[in-house]
Amino acid sequence: MKNTGRDKMTLKKNTPRLLMLLSILVLMMAACEEDPESIYDPDVTGGETPVVSSVVPDSNYNSEDVTFSGVGVVQITGENFSPVTDHNIVFFDGMPGEVISSTTTLLIVRVPDVSGDSVEVKISVQGAFHFGDYANPYKITPALHEIGGFDDLDQLYAVACDETETLWITAFGVPTISIIAVEPDSLKETRFSSLTVASTSFKYGGKDRLFMTGGAILYAMNRQTESADFSALFTINPSDITKDVDFVDSTLAFVAIKKAPNLGYIMSADMEAVSMDTATAYDSLGIESIRIFDNELYVAGSYLIGGVNQPSVIWKNSIIGNSLGPKQFVLDLSDYPEYGSAQITAITFSEDGKMYIGLNLVSAILQFDNGILQPFYDPILSPPTKDLTWGNGEYLYQLKSNRMIKINMVEVGAAYGGRF
Repeated sequence: MKNTGRDKMTLKKNTPRLLMLLSILVLMMAACEEDPESIYDPDVTGGETPVVSSVVPDSNYNSEDVTFSGVGVVQITGENFSPVTDHNIVFFDGMPGEVISSTTTLLIVRVPDVSGDSVEVKISVQGAFHFGDYANPYKITPALHEIGGFDDLDQLYAVACDETETLWITAFGVPTISIIAVEPDSLKETRFSSLTVASTSFKYGGKDRLFMTGGAILYAMNRQTESADFSALFTINPSDITKDVDFVDSTLAFVAIKKAPNLGYIMSADMEAVSMDTATAYDSLGIESIRIFDNELYVAGSYLIGGVNQPSVIWKNSIIGNSLGPKQFVLDLSDYPEYGSAQITAITFSEDGKMYIGLNLVSAILQFDNGILQPFYDPILSPPTKDLTWGNGEYLYQLKSNRMIKINMVEVGAAYGGRF
């Protein structure tokens, strides 16, 4: 097609604009060939690069030669650290830990919630241009696992553990309480239903019998026949409520009872004679949990004053046959204002006598040892704790409203009298 006169006029009109754009492009290319003034100062070398010599568990925080994720503390030795704690950042597989204290050669660090056999450790120090890398991979062990496959639809009440480490859990059911089993390394399985619609505690009492409290009755369900064992059926006044039970052995247990209107009692239960007798009165103490340790019965609960629950307390009584000696004071949460609003829901013991206390608020578990009360695994455990039971080895089980948590304690729990 031939160019028309109009096309020629348009080209002639745009020629000056095209020449201007071409000139700007040439100037820009020329400018790029010149070196701009650099902001980099070659004379600035930065601080000394941190050097990491070793990473080991801190024995002041860890009971054994192991580092648990989220709670474990390590000692890092080396060079060129900052004595100003906030000027050091320690990464574990890319996640920062909490630097507790520092010198130029030593860092005390709480590890983050990461785990693995080959965790990479890096250190950044303010002013240094390069990371300090630890040459060896570091092992961090998971402190806890969620087990059983429970979900938000579950409503859980109490847990028992038998000699096979099978966990037995009472849960909401229709028309009566459901009994759920969680065998080792397995998911939950609903096995059978109870006789009652309430469950305040659950304990294994030997001879295949799982004992349940709640309502005006203490009774056993047989784990083999999956039905009620009427040879172990204890009834009390219809206005009273059984709250908890623990075993001296398979022949004798102690039972916490709430008598109307609000009186706490401990009864002894003879499993062979199938009879109960009053062992001691606890007046207006609303008993929530009992636990036998070292031939003493520990009793936890709270007093109701003016319709308001007071901070929880713990007492203990020496066991003398099927009777109890005078009560002795152990602990009062009102002495610890940070826990004054919480109620004790469960107590248990390690083999060496440390008491572990489950709470409904503030902290999931407290540890009471040699008169010192402190939160346990607070960064990674959360309340409420519905129940606690120690397995046959080094694992403690925390029952929540709809979850079961298996906690690595690196120590053995105290024996349960009815378990063996």
